[in-house]
This record gives sequence, structure tokens and C-alpha cells, in this order.
Amino acid sequence: MRLKICVAACLIAACAAPTERLLAQRATPSTTADNPGLVGLRGDERRVVEYLLDDWAKDSAVTTVDIAMDALKVRSSDERRFRIGNHIKNHPELHAVIRQWGWETIVLTPNEKLVARAIVNAERDKPAPPAKADIAKMVAVSEKDVNGAVEMLTRYGILKADGSVGGIGYVATKPRYVNWPQWLDFQFRRVSLASGRTFCVN
Repeated sequence: MRLKICVAACLIAACAAPTERLLAQRATPSTTADNPGLVGLRGDERRVVEYLLDDWAKDSAVTTVDIAMDALKVRSSDERRFRIGNHIKNHPELHAVIRQWGWETIVLTPNEKLVARAIVNAERDKPAPPAKADIAKMVAVSEKDVNGAVEMLTRYGILKADGSVGGIGYVATKPRYVNWPQWLDFQFRRVSLASGRTFCVN
């Protein structure tokens, strides 16, 4: 009888062990390695940055935030773009593309780049500072769009208000922005492939 009880107890323990191990595994936090530079990003904002990291790894493309948002069909807004762009600005360790081309090339939209170029080129070359209407005509956008671009450039710390200069009343925050190479930071060419993939090249 004692032998039968012992055998039964062993069988019960053997059957219970896998269940206990499974429960223990489920309770153990996942230790999957993650990119530390993605910490703090959630939902669509994380998806956008992950898309960029994947796309940059394919070739020499310099795909930008607005292109990634379009590709993922993520609803765009200035606030969402700023949160994504500011994260990229603060995490150059995410990818060599950011360090090589500068976060500005990646996070600014084409209109923001053109508006910035119009303002800093005038500051560098010393002609009369352009008025808002002049910039709108140069970039082929509305004055409202110029306001939006200037607001974003100010939030990123590229421009600052200075009413003493005249014109639109903004100047570069740092000398390096005044001397931004025209062939690098603000130059952009978009390529669209038959596959539907769109990216920038410099």
C-alpha cells in the first residue's frame, strides 16, 4: 500500500511540474533585448522611429519623419511630428544616419527646410531680411504655412525671434545655422520607387 501511495504521489508531482514551470515562465518579465534609444516612445510614434531605423539599414537612403508617417498612414500633426523629431534629436545614438546628416535633415519637412533656408541665407548674405509674404512667395506656400514652419523651427531651437532685424523678425540661434552648407542640411531630393517606397537622398 505504501508503495502504491508513493508511486501515485510521484506521478502527481511529475504532472504538476510542467504546469508550475509554465506559470513561472509567464510570471518572469521578458528579457528580450531592446534598443535603449526607443525608450519613452509608444504607439505610432515608436512605429515611425522603428520604420526609419529599418529603412536606413537598407541602403544609403535618408528617409525623413514625414515620409515614414505617410508610409505608415499615421495621422500627422505638428505636435506628433515634434515629439518624434525631438526624440530623434535627443538620441543621435539611434543610427549613424542621424549623426552623419544631422537630425535637422531627418525631422524637418520640406517647407520647414525651405523657410529656414530663406531666413538664414538672408542673415548670412546680408540683403534686406525677407518679409513673411516674401518667404511665402519663395516657398510657394501660404503665409499661414510660413507661420507654422517658423513656429516649429523655433521649438527645435533653430530660429529665435529678433524684431530688430526687420522682415519676418527671426534669426538663427547659432552661428552654425547661419553657415549651414546649402548642399547638405537643407538640400533634399525625394525618390519614389515602383514598389511604393519613398526616401530622400543627399
